[in-house]
Order: sequence, then structure tokens, then C-alpha cells
Amino acid sequence: MSRYAIVLAAGRGERLWPLTSTRPKPLLPLPGGETLLSRIMGQLRRLVDGFVVVVGPGWAGDTVKRHLEEKGYSVIYAVQESPRGTGDAVRAAVEKLPRSVDEVLIVYGDLLVSGKLLEDVAAAGAPALAAKRHERPWDYGVVRVNGRGCLSGLVEKPADAKPGELVNTGVYLLPREILEESLEVLKPSPRGELEFTDAVARIAGKACLRVVSGDWLWMDVGRPWDLFDAYRAVWEERFPGLREPLVEGEVEPGATLKGPVYVARGAVVRSYSYVEGPAWIEGEVGPFARIRPWSFLHPGSRAATHTEVKASILMRGARAPHLNYVGDSILGEGVNLGAGTVTANLRFDHATVRMRLKGKLVDTGRNKLGAIIGDYAQTGINVSTLPGLRIGAYSWVYPGMTVAKDVPDCVLARPKPGGGVEYVDIAERVGCPEHLRRSRRY
Repeated sequence: MSRYAIVLAAGRGERLWPLTSTRPKPLLPLPGGETLLSRIMGQLRRLVDGFVVVVGPGWAGDTVKRHLEEKGYSVIYAVQESPRGTGDAVRAAVEKLPRSVDEVLIVYGDLLVSGKLLEDVAAAGAPALAAKRHERPWDYGVVRVNGRGCLSGLVEKPADAKPGELVNTGVYLLPREILEESLEVLKPSPRGELEFTDAVARIAGKACLRVVSGDWLWMDVGRPWDLFDAYRAVWEERFPGLREPLVEGEVEPGATLKGPVYVARGAVVRSYSYVEGPAWIEGEVGPFARIRPWSFLHPGSRAATHTEVKASILMRGARAPHLNYVGDSILGEGVNLGAGTVTANLRFDHATVRMRLKGKLVDTGRNKLGAIIGDYAQTGINVSTLPGLRIGAYSWVYPGMTVAKDVPDCVLARPKPGGGVEYVDIAERVGCPEHLRRSRRY
């Protein structure tokens, strides 16, 4: 039997803006040098004979290809030219499969899962899908199972779902022949897309599609604040039971590490800094800095003199160099905070923080959430951001401003004479990528 993996990596991740202004969703970075996509590819490697990866057209697909080539993967690519749904993406991939392939393991490339989940589905025998009990099943597709353990129905985001019901993880093992037959007769859904779950339901009507369930790690990183949970999950997987500092890099005299702090090779914690774990340090801390629990500093990042970082992610090359407070925030690659920049993370009324996603105001359910700042953005001195605010990639924020609403990509946000905020186009000056110049709206 020859088995290939079909990895769906064409998603842009609009709700994850501005982190996805400069990378498609599957390339969101994880601590330790992996991305969502490269992690799942590594987990699949020992379970399959080859890969077909579905990518989008243009810059997004090219970025995925470069990333996988740099990671040393040899794969077949299928390009989904327009976003016509998951069924269309799988159909594009099936057309690229070598004729010798008998069955396919289908996985979304933007999931965070445990290797055990993939192993259990691969061992179950085709056809099968993985399902997991979830505390918020109404946010996903709920799986119905008959007395024989076979799929009897898939209900998308049912309002009457109860906590603890099984949800569809988006991981399938299917025979090639029956998959091709189901895709050939797929019709557009009411929203005009070809839904792969319709093909799965058709397969379940012809054969017992075994539902494999387990208490695995499974996360759909679909909103900016989900990345915090993903990083915690990677920590707990990498350092289970760690109670004391683990130092592979450099800790200068006078620095204090308290509890489970990982200082990676090449990282440095400078004198008179105080780091409380859990914390994952791959960059530079201090001198005279404070790092509080659940903070992650990627290589090349820096939290320096009189800066405090709390439960935040500093991506590669991000800098909070002096007199900054970074709370429950994400700083994208190459971000630079001016002296005195503060990311407020708690509403004045202590209510849960809301964030606008795709034009709708969404309650994050979090009492503390700071700023989400896109790659290569920068702030002037004494800038403050209100809780749950986002600053677009390559954008600048004028000194002394309080940012009270989201800032688009590739603009200078500055006070308008007489009150309010105006956005000045700085795309040319900052080298804003062409795809962002075409898509900006402000």
C-alpha cells in the first residue's frame, strides 16, 4: 500500500491580520524554529511515502514553497488558483497524486496537533477521521457517531451543541478510489463553495467511516490570541515537568532565573535582569529587564534596559529596547518599539477585551490582551496602545499617540490637526511588499 499526505496550506488567515500580512497562516512561527506547517510535515514524514501540498497563487504560495525548500522537504505542489473551498483544494491535490498511491492522509497545514493523533488515524485503516471532545463544539463541526463507531453525520457549528461533544479535527485517512468518486460529484454549497465535508458525508454513506477519538493535542489557530495557547502547548510538550532553569545559552553574573526558564543556545540574559518561568528565551534579555511568566523571545529579539515583558511573544528580530511595557501582546518580526511605548492589556472597566475580526467586534473572552503588531512596524517614543489593538505590518505610529483603533498596513498613523487620526501612505518609503500595496483598505 502506498500512502501520501495531502496537506492543505492555501489558507491566508484573514482573521489573524496583521500577523498574516507578511506570511500565510500555516507559516505562523512556533518556539524552537518551527512553523505550524513545518511541524506537521515533520510529524507526517514517518507515516507517509510522500506529500502533495496545496498552496495559494502568487506570493502566498511562493512563500510556502521557499519555506519547505529551506526545511529540506521534497514535495509535489498543487496550486488552488481561487478560494473555492476545501473540496476544491483536495480535488486539486488528488489530481497531482502519483498513480501508484492507494490511500491519502489529509491534514490541514495550519493545525497544531500531537503526533499521536496522526499516528492513531494512520493506524485505524481507511476510511477514518479523527475527532476530539471539545469544550466549545459550537465553534466547529460536530461529529455524530453510530453504535458501530462509524460516522453518521457532520453538523457545522450547531447552536445546540453541548460542551464535551466530539468535533471534527480535519484529519482524514481515505482510500484514493472512493475519494476521487466523491469529489467528482461534489456540488457547491449554499455559500457557493465546494465543501470537503460534503464529500466525507458521501463516503460515510457508502462505507463505515471509522471515527477515531482520543485526548490529543489539537488546536485550530484561527484568531490572534489563539497563538498564546499554541505557544503554551508547545512548551508543555517540550518541557513536561520542568521546574528549574534549563540553560544552554549565557546568563551573566547578577541575573536571576526563577522557576522553569529555558535559555536556548545562542541566547543571553544580561546582568541584573529577572526572568520568571515558564519562559522560553532564544533572544536577548537585559540588562535590567524583567521577563514575567509565559513570555517567548525568538532568536534576534531583544527586551532590554528597564523593559518589562509579561505573557507575550516577541518574534524574530522584534525589539523592546528601553522603558517599554509589553503585556499579553505579540510583536511581529522586526518590530521596534520606541522608548516609553506601553501596550495596555487590561480594560479600565475590567471587562473582557474585544477585537474586531473581519469587520465584526468579537469578544476574546480574555480579561487581559494587549497589542498585536505586524512585522516591521515601529512606534515612536511614548506611544500607548489600548487593549486588543492591532498595528499593521510596516506601519509607523507617531510619537506620543494613544492608539485607540486598528492601524492599517504600510501607513504612518499621526494626529490630525483639530483632532482624530490620519493615515499617510508610506508604502514606498518602507519597502511595503507589492501584495500589501494592492490589498490595503483605509
